[in-house]
Amino acid sequence: MPDTFSPLTPDVPIPLYIDPRCSCQHLDALNGLVNLPRTDDRFHQGLLLRLTPGGLELCRPDDPELAGGLRVDFETPHFRRRWLSPGRELLVRAVKIHHHAAPMIIDATAGLGRDAFLLAAAGYRVHLFERHPIIAALLRDGLQRAGRSPQVAAITARMHLTVGDVLDYFSTTGEQPEVIYLDPMFPQRSKSAKVKQELRLLQLLHDRKKDAEHLLRAALALQVKKVVVKRPLKGPFLLTLPPTYSLKGKAVRFDIYVGKIQGAPPL
Repeated sequence: MPDTFSPLTPDVPIPLYIDPRCSCQHLDALNGLVNLPRTDDRFHQGLLLRLTPGGLELCRPDDPELAGGLRVDFETPHFRRRWLSPGRELLVRAVKIHHHAAPMIIDATAGLGRDAFLLAAAGYRVHLFERHPIIAALLRDGLQRAGRSPQVAAITARMHLTVGDVLDYFSTTGEQPEVIYLDPMFPQRSKSAKVKQELRLLQLLHDRKKDAEHLLRAALALQVKKVVVKRPLKGPFLLTLPPTYSLKGKAVRFDIYVGKIQGAPPL
């Protein structure tokens, strides 16, 4: 399914470095990004978007604590173990609708796309929304590379990415999904150096937590079969609104709102 792009410009433009070895195929990853300043310095001071033959990455070359780049890769050994057995994932259990083999799911806060990829690996059709153009470009690049891999192309075929605000989609479309998924969290805290680096880079780029309550209001107003919200294990309910039920893991929980929710605050 083709991706949908609205040409967006980051609030604070981040310089783009393009490796001279990149081909036209690699440059396609930049679709949807406009007016980014170019730099010939691959070790630019501050945040830098770097396009290489290996993919698009966000990095901060001047910070020794952020030595690596942030790149979307669905075929790392650790993540591969997860999507090869998606039925074990708590998220997959959370979105499941009885007597419905493959419900349509909207991932309203796609981010780096890992949760959506797990859902697609479980057989679900997933419409991903990411409004930050650089995060979306990283995700699109990862999906494109995965789509060229025989092992995961069938999974990405069930994923459709739209760059833009899901609230616009909610207000204009006639399409009614069965499930809306919200993940207002950044990657959970971890002792892993890689996860810590990823978290810091995302926080430098974008804070999406501030819109979580408004997104939940909008999702509940649609009265779909389920709204699933990812939360810290001991975090408060969004809007202080108790869910129909929750599924708890070791570090996170999924708050699940089923059907019309009494007491849901209006938009």
